[in-house]
Amino acid sequence: MRSLVLVLVASTAVAQFNPANPTNPTANLVSFGIRETPTATSDQLVIGASACGTSRVVYWVWNQFLSQPCNEMRLWATSGSCGDKPGENDLEFPTVNQLLITTTRQGTLTVVIDDLPGFAAGSTTPCGGATTLTVEHRICAAVPASPQCFGGFQAPQTLTASPLRITYDAQPPNAPIVTEVLPQDKALKVVFSVSSDTTQIVPFVRPQSSTDYTRRPNISLGAGREIVIDGLLNGTTYDVLLRAIDGADNESADSEPGAGTPRRTVGFWGTYRDAGGTETGGCSTGLGLAPLFALGWFFRRRSR
Repeated sequence: MRSLVLVLVASTAVAQFNPANPTNPTANLVSFGIRETPTATSDQLVIGASACGTSRVVYWVWNQFLSQPCNEMRLWATSGSCGDKPGENDLEFPTVNQLLITTTRQGTLTVVIDDLPGFAAGSTTPCGGATTLTVEHRICAAVPASPQCFGGFQAPQTLTASPLRITYDAQPPNAPIVTEVLPQDKALKVVFSVSSDTTQIVPFVRPQSSTDYTRRPNISLGAGREIVIDGLLNGTTYDVLLRAIDGADNESADSEPGAGTPRRTVGFWGTYRDAGGTETGGCSTGLGLAPLFALGWFFRRRSR
């Protein structure tokens, strides 16, 4: 049995203020649409195989000021185009009373993912049934509306909502490619490349004397293509591999491992002291500055 829940939220705030754009509160509000949140500007919700067996709460939003609903609002899910009414194989939700549309101006709809038309029982594309499956559904709405519903000069016209596209994407991203592992003090810097759909990186690390990798926390992918794995022991060689995650929470296969050995970093003065130099003393003895001059000559040669 398909389980659908419709909850009305008594609030007119969405019609008056958009917190996402306080300088122009109504600039990005959809006039009539289905969205993931009442103030969302995106019309897309991306889900992966992990969403099978779960549900998602989405919103219908009414911000019409020149028209009023003249009848109930119909809501439905389709794997095709919305049109102005549900199709034969579409999944229809409970209607919304016209008075509630204008008084509440928004409401929530719980969509059971497995009940969407493209995942219908007995179909060739069950939810989560194939790792390469990509299916798009639309959550649609329509209502007859007019500036004046009764006794007006204009007959009601069917208004259709801007639909919410629920994109089911079970295709994992490509495995990352580790290009370089650089030593740092008690850490390793890992340089890598990933496919464009990657949103997060998961590092795994193990001492080469161990057979088990430790999964580190996910790292959101920014503009850079390098991460630092810290909390390691200097002088111990580690194997490192990466895994990519996309916007639908699909995880890639593991990368080929890289290896590196953290080492103590002491900087210029640490190297100077290790070479026999001191931090105190004047200029009376030339030998005291000999390590410094030697280091200066060494770094100058290295920079050429």
